[in-house]
Amino acid sequence: MNNRRCFLPLSALLGVLLFSCTRDAKDEPVPDEKAEPVIEWIDNTMRTHYLWFDEIPEPAKLDYTLEPDAFFKTLLSSKDGKVKNDTHYYYSAITKKKEATKAYQGGSLSLGFEYQYYYIGDLEKYALRVLYIIPHSPASEVDIRRGDWIYEINGSPVGDDLVAQLNSGAEMRLGISDSISPVTISRQPTLSARTIEDSPVFLSKVLHAGNKKVGYLVYNHFTAGPKEDGTDVAFDNELRTVFAEFKGEEPDEFVLDLRYNGGGIVTSSRLLATMLAPESALDKVFCKLTYNSKGGDPYTFTLAKESMNNSGVQGANLNLKRLFVITGNRTASASEAVINGLKPYMEVILVGEQTEGKNVGSLVYEDDRFEWELHPIVCTLSNSLGFSDYADGFSPDYEYTEVWESTFSNLGDEEEYLLHKVLQYIATGTFPRRASLRAATGGGAIIPLGGSLDRRSVNGVILPASFGR
Repeated sequence: MNNRRCFLPLSALLGVLLFSCTRDAKDEPVPDEKAEPVIEWIDNTMRTHYLWFDEIPEPAKLDYTLEPDAFFKTLLSSKDGKVKNDTHYYYSAITKKKEATKAYQGGSLSLGFEYQYYYIGDLEKYALRVLYIIPHSPASEVDIRRGDWIYEINGSPVGDDLVAQLNSGAEMRLGISDSISPVTISRQPTLSARTIEDSPVFLSKVLHAGNKKVGYLVYNHFTAGPKEDGTDVAFDNELRTVFAEFKGEEPDEFVLDLRYNGGGIVTSSRLLATMLAPESALDKVFCKLTYNSKGGDPYTFTLAKESMNNSGVQGANLNLKRLFVITGNRTASASEAVINGLKPYMEVILVGEQTEGKNVGSLVYEDDRFEWELHPIVCTLSNSLGFSDYADGFSPDYEYTEVWESTFSNLGDEEEYLLHKVLQYIATGTFPRRASLRAATGGGAIIPLGGSLDRRSVNGVILPASFGR
């Protein structure tokens, strides 16, 4: 039996949250009698569902004796994904089933802190900078703080091999410096990775800017949650509860922090958008999915009032007129769907960095006979105005980057670099200037190399199990 688990590109990164649904693929046999069954399945599935199926090479030009992962790559279009650092990065992917679990779903080992990996040119050293600490994790139990510079792992200088071992489960001793330079190891906490539960609702609070009350939410991935009464809704219900609390506070403005959010499930993105949108937008189009010519009519998700009432937990629509969104270069997929879906109905002000630019969706296909899963791009995403042209990402209205900040205040602190700028704008109508690490280091001394959030990146907005195409 062929099973398809359904995803949309909102990490890659959207290990992956898995949902199952069943649908018979069209019978388009591979015209090569020597092809292995798994190769035939890959070929048939891609020729039926891939967004650019008409660009797949003719069978006579393909090598059906290749290994499944190598064969899959020969089917992909140059329109699929992006070119980064002179390398084509494809959104469509093939994975082993055991490799498909995303860390944020609690299925993988984690030390409990997210980091950015850097090369410090002036020092000729590699380092990790802590972005945030996940509550109730190993990192939350030792002396690690947001903004710390990690220069050593188990007494050796940070490097690719050691970074790759961080979530192995082995005991790790981290050498931490309070500043980028001089490098003085002031703390050496020891911890081991374990399986943790990472709620997307990282932080919610009410702040003040001048005489205005400001709701603030750090939401780090779009995940409905671990099972609650047999249904994956625990995290969505936590989000509903938070918005009911916000409603009681009656905020004048709202700041949604998506700087570290690489995407997730479409129903969670719709739920969040539903509670942020003007009341007049409810029951109107949130996003539309458009498939290839074999996929049938487009499918539309609405800002549905009923999305706030599942499992008996009542959310609350804030009836906002405008929304501030803090963005980063990893803001992608479902995060971008929220931005794009709300723009026709309200003023959406972006503060931070340009977003990733994933305006396409993918579905996940599996077959019980094989150890592989396919994650092909199958559709484009657009809003109620038909706009889907954000493959290069959304440009911020006010561009800032925390990369160059010498001090990382905790998320939610009114002095935290990006949040501080938004609060100042709400209070005064202007954005403040602030000295940064860029000036202190001469501007190109810090080179980003990637980080832990890369493993959380997803192909696109994830579709619920009941969705079928």
